[in-house]
Amino acid sequence: MKRFYSNNSSGSKKTAISLTLILICVALLITGVILLLIEPIKRYNRQKITNDAVSAIESNIATAASTTKDTDSTERTETTEPRSTYVVPAKGNEVAGEEYDFIGETEEEYYEETVVLNSIGILSINKIGIRYPVWDEATLVSLRYGLGHYEDSVMPGEIGNSTVFGHNFKDGTMFQRLWEVEIGDEVVFTNLDGEDLVFYVVDTVVISADDILDYTLGDITDERQLTLITCTYIDGESGFRRIVICRLAED
Repeated sequence: MKRFYSNNSSGSKKTAISLTLILICVALLITGVILLLIEPIKRYNRQKITNDAVSAIESNIATAASTTKDTDSTERTETTEPRSTYVVPAKGNEVAGEEYDFIGETEEEYYEETVVLNSIGILSINKIGIRYPVWDEATLVSLRYGLGHYEDSVMPGEIGNSTVFGHNFKDGTMFQRLWEVEIGDEVVFTNLDGEDLVFYVVDTVVISADDILDYTLGDITDERQLTLITCTYIDGESGFRRIVICRLAED
């Protein structure tokens, strides 16, 4: 008598393998989509926080200006001094490669969920359409949400060199378009008193990151100077910095 063997077992194995492969492909597809969305989501979050911060700082400046009008300068106290702080996430909106930029202290650890940033004013360059908060430090977190003042330089408008760092974002934000700025262009820094300090570009250079201290410290000039710095590339190679040097209009 001949025996007949069913192919059901073999067919079931093939079906199981096919289903497994399909599930793996779906999982990989979903993972790929998530990975593709991570950076755009981070970029959106950073830009939203930055825009909200500018609005909040502008509101604080307007309030401080109104208070100052009604307060005699001799009566002005610490409580009436203009202040502008903003709370941002310590983690979650990191910038790819941010640890390689020269921003002062790079080994930062945050044990709290949020970081309080303190603004010293707003920097505007109409030619390239930027208007960003300038924080009182240039750190990993502060540069995600605006520009950072180098603490070893003077304050904008004071005698000496005031240095402001900014990222070079590929989406065209922050200092990405700084390469378009030319000698004679106007750069405006609005301090927390609401005073517009008008600077004009006097020089633009590209240097090696190794030479950056020659342009950042506060005592490198006796002029009222503002220096803007961002990372850049030469022939596709990294490790360079674009420098835009400005002088106060009255100087």
